[in-house]
Amino acid sequence: MSAITQLLEWAKDNGLDVSQAIHFDKSSDSGIAAYAADDIKGAHIKVPISLALKLSDAIEGLGPEFEELSKKTKNINVVSKLFLARERAPKYVNESKYKAYIESLPQFPEMRASPYLWSAEEVDRLKGSNLGSSLRDNIANLVEEWWSIISVLPEAMEKPTEHFINMKFYYEQKFHSNQELFEYIVNEGANFANWTSFPSYLWAAMIFKSRSFPGYLLKDCPSAKEIDSQKQDSAILLPVVDLLNHNPLSEVFWSCQNDSFVFESKSALAKGEQLFNNYGQKGNEELLLAYGFCIENNEADSVALKVKVPLDMLPVLEANGVKLPSISDYTTSVVPNEGKSDADKYDEYRDGLLFFITKQHIPDNLVLLFQWLVKTKWEKTLTLRMKLSGLNHLRQAVESKAALLDYSGLSASSPNHNIVNTRIYLKSQKKILDSAVKHIKHIEKALLDEHKNSLLTLKSVFKKDIKFANSLLLTMGVTSWDDIAEKQLMDQVWLLYLIRCYNRDEYIVSKEDEEENYLPKWIQKAFKKMDADTEMDATEVVQFRQLYENLILPMNEAVPEIYNKGKWTVRELIVSTKLLDTVGFVRGKEQECILVAPE
Repeated sequence: MSAITQLLEWAKDNGLDVSQAIHFDKSSDSGIAAYAADDIKGAHIKVPISLALKLSDAIEGLGPEFEELSKKTKNINVVSKLFLARERAPKYVNESKYKAYIESLPQFPEMRASPYLWSAEEVDRLKGSNLGSSLRDNIANLVEEWWSIISVLPEAMEKPTEHFINMKFYYEQKFHSNQELFEYIVNEGANFANWTSFPSYLWAAMIFKSRSFPGYLLKDCPSAKEIDSQKQDSAILLPVVDLLNHNPLSEVFWSCQNDSFVFESKSALAKGEQLFNNYGQKGNEELLLAYGFCIENNEADSVALKVKVPLDMLPVLEANGVKLPSISDYTTSVVPNEGKSDADKYDEYRDGLLFFITKQHIPDNLVLLFQWLVKTKWEKTLTLRMKLSGLNHLRQAVESKAALLDYSGLSASSPNHNIVNTRIYLKSQKKILDSAVKHIKHIEKALLDEHKNSLLTLKSVFKKDIKFANSLLLTMGVTSWDDIAEKQLMDQVWLLYLIRCYNRDEYIVSKEDEEENYLPKWIQKAFKKMDADTEMDATEVVQFRQLYENLILPMNEAVPEIYNKGKWTVRELIVSTKLLDTVGFVRGKEQECILVAPE
């Protein structure tokens, strides 16, 4: 008798109710699946909650002291995972209430599609992606989760003979290479008797990740225990219902009726068609990690962008309208902030702020964050310069992330499903990032068009300030902005121009002088303000002395009518550098600097 047949018989003997026209069979590409035996208008599966594996069952099976232990672990489901691992052990499985269910669950050889069980070579193909960079950290978090319960097991509790060797792994795993970790997990994972090992816990964690349902669904069940649904991230395992595969378009309903979990599908099925569940809107990264597959052209796919920000800046950002993203924005797991101090409430951002980008959407608060991160000491409110500079910093970050993704060497028709899924995952990530860059460019273009009169480019300076342009031809041999860009002289030319604007009164005496000298008064005013704000020290003078001697002095001798009028000392060069950073922003691949007039 097959494991699935045993599972169904056990479940039916204990009250399982499945629509008569639904039967379970092997699928060509996704393990066991449910199919319609005839044309039907809908289907249902009712599982008594007594068959569900819940935290209360784990506490009953492991011992009453585990109720208190469950409250001390960061993840409420740690005890349930440990219980599942123990029930699988040969010493316990034959006496387990869940024997038929556990023996129907996939083991590591059948779960190789998840990156948790990939070899170092397979993981290396994820290089440059979020999953590629976070997988080891993800496993490390599971190790900490495992350790949080393994290290406090009651002394009197019977443990496997390898238990203390298992504990040694906690200290050694940090030094394992990816391949060493892979080999340990796969090899030790075959030893079901060693139920306190990390591989056994990882197996249980993967089962929960791929098959669990929210515990809060039991709240309306009369016999449900409060501990099983007390937190929104409490999870339960539901035999039989968890055999259904995922389709994001399936219209399904979950409820609790008369102490049974009820799955209902209102979708009509033709004979032979598969009955699907709907896991919700999940991106390919989550699907790959939890279920071992990706969906091509997945509309729910997203790319995570983590931005590291000093914690002391977060209150300032919030005060200026930036809404900090919370894990609860993206999941059903909520950790209340009640009772936390102001310092503690920012703890979840210690590793960075996490935003999700989709093909259709870039979070407004991600854009706003980058705009406030480029604020200068002169800017008190959100300025045009901040908007443009922030957009360009964000664009650069997204472009850099996209450039790391390379799926060109991965075949879409490879017989290795892990290669195919990696290709789908990377390709989708790159599409999303490329789409985000286009969206950022669109926002930027709208701002540039709307505020073009407030912007000053070197192209414009070269065209309008004839005397300055001629001086550059004489001293640097440049005839156009393209020459300046090609010779990488943009910064030097801007520094000269800003000092020239500062000395405006030396060049413009009459109205006629305006025609050949384009020197905006707002730059002169800004320069004077920066000059008043600047306190030089000896280190800065030494640092800028060589630039002054190589740039200013030769110009002073070659074109004295421009560079020997007014003040052209090391101080002006230092002030000019500070001003350029304050009133300008850098745009695009050519790193063109554009000045923005104050509003």
